[in-house]
Amino acid sequence: MPPTIPVSVQAGEIEPHKSQKPKPDIKAETGSQSQFETLGGINFTAALFVGAAASSTVTGLALSSLSWLWLLTVVTTLGAALATFTVYRHFEILRRRQRPTGGNWLVASNAPEASTTGAQVPNTTSLPAVYFTYILGSGGHTAEMIETIKQSFRGQANMHRRYIISTGDRSSLAKARLLESTIRDAYPGEDARAGTSDIFLIRRARKVHQPLYTAPFTCLVSAFHAANALTRMPSLRSTKANGKQFKYPHVIVTNGPANGFIVCLVAHLLKIFYIVPENRAKMVYIETWARSKTMSLTGKLFLRTGIADVVGVQHESLARIFKGSQYIGPVSAAFLRK
Repeated sequence: MPPTIPVSVQAGEIEPHKSQKPKPDIKAETGSQSQFETLGGINFTAALFVGAAASSTVTGLALSSLSWLWLLTVVTTLGAALATFTVYRHFEILRRRQRPTGGNWLVASNAPEASTTGAQVPNTTSLPAVYFTYILGSGGHTAEMIETIKQSFRGQANMHRRYIISTGDRSSLAKARLLESTIRDAYPGEDARAGTSDIFLIRRARKVHQPLYTAPFTCLVSAFHAANALTRMPSLRSTKANGKQFKYPHVIVTNGPANGFIVCLVAHLLKIFYIVPENRAKMVYIETWARSKTMSLTGKLFLRTGIADVVGVQHESLARIFKGSQYIGPVSAAFLRK
């Protein structure tokens, strides 16, 4: 069985030494196993902006010679065609999707014998690449996500982890760095089973108390940054064996709030327009453990849009109320296992 993170780490009992406490500054990490990605050099976003500007210019010049009636007809026709294509592809992707059934896929941390058997955790060590993207949503969302990663972690050399964090969220940045430091300590020296990792900063979709009329603009900017984070190949993997297998993430994991939905919506749109293959960027939404009677707005959005491959809840009663959700047990409630 592949080694797991030590029990003390699983329980979240390890505290960083004062001299090793991660600084919440925004600097590049130079370690061989992790890398910090800034917003500079956004290839995908820059190309998208330039392409959109060029297309708008050419289209504007071409339509300027038409009458207003012809212009309205052309715009309406193109808009209807784009909307029809998008809706068709959306439902086509949903129709082809394979959803988990039954309870045999629950994470191993929910089983009493999990710490000794590692049962029910898929063995992916033989795959050429395993690429996870975790969205850290700040505050309690980040704390629960870090715990979820600890409980499901299995060391293997073919794994890459990408953390997407909102700009200005220094707490989540520090927690991600501490987690990666703990993983590297568990596999010291030349042990490659620690895998590789990097961190992406993206614009926050909506700040606390931000006026609603400005939210569409900030969400659009966040979406452009998310597209870059989802399509940029990890530089730590690009020159290694099976580097091309890391072009797009295999699984995106989020527990909200808004940024998690924006990133997953962008991933779904990239599939709709054939930029990302349908068998990549599988989306898993995990409702926070604090929600036991009703789902959050983010959870309801995932259920109603159907873009997530799995909508997991941590209370069995909640799964009975909201059809389409799956009970996965208390994957992020560390205190229940102590």
